[in-house]
Amino acid sequence: MRNRQGRSIQTGGNSDDDLRASHLFVESVGKALRVLEAFGTTRKTMNVPEIALATGLDKSAAQRFAHTLFALGYLRKDETTKRYSLSTKVLGVGFSYLQSEALVESAMREMSATSQRCGETLNCTVLDGHEVVYIARVPSRNVVRVHLTVGTRAPAYCTATGRAILAFLLREEAIAILDRSDLIRHTPSTIIEPKKILALLDTARRDGFAVTGAECWDGAIAVAAPIFDYSNRPIAAVSISVPIATWTIKKAHDELGEVIVETARSISRDLGQPI
Repeated sequence: MRNRQGRSIQTGGNSDDDLRASHLFVESVGKALRVLEAFGTTRKTMNVPEIALATGLDKSAAQRFAHTLFALGYLRKDETTKRYSLSTKVLGVGFSYLQSEALVESAMREMSATSQRCGETLNCTVLDGHEVVYIARVPSRNVVRVHLTVGTRAPAYCTATGRAILAFLLREEAIAILDRSDLIRHTPSTIIEPKKILALLDTARRDGFAVTGAECWDGAIAVAAPIFDYSNRPIAAVSISVPIATWTIKKAHDELGEVIVETARSISRDLGQPI
């Protein structure tokens, strides 16, 4: 893949196993990052035994990596409880990504313009494995029941942005992602049957956008369209989210579909998609 300046970008097209088998892979760096990734909403603080359990490392290795990350400033440590937690330095790494990523810059500009026109919340996500990651967000001025932040992850199979991306991947790629997904009901409306999801992907590909109604979170309908790179491959998706209390799926489909498609097209053109 190439960026807007024409420079080649390594996107990790090989499988994780292939990349880790390479002589270039540094195992200790992988283990250190595994420790950082173990922290999250369900594990905000951990002691060394808990870190070992969460990462699969032995206690001695967990202690060494935790101490190293603490010494480098990526972890904080409570000297009384001996529990570690993420530091603000980790946030700085994420902020650097947002500042340097052309997709985020373009998405924020186009989403802000669209939000001003329609008065609703817009989100941009990228696909990471079988999940989507929210990388940009323009909240509505109205009361919104679903509160997301940049960095939030969600299953691709039951989100509008996830389906918008899956619909425009090669069929076998989409099926492989669904096969790796834990198809569970997040709300009473979540569709978990693979055949039904594939049928919805076909509809999204035909329409140019995907629509979901309270499948991942209660209270919200989302309409999403894919963002393409210079090779016409879907690399992200942008969505409009509206409250289910005042919208129906049909109304969102009819009134917001073309709006989100045009927003996605503008971002895609900015990223070098051929017109």
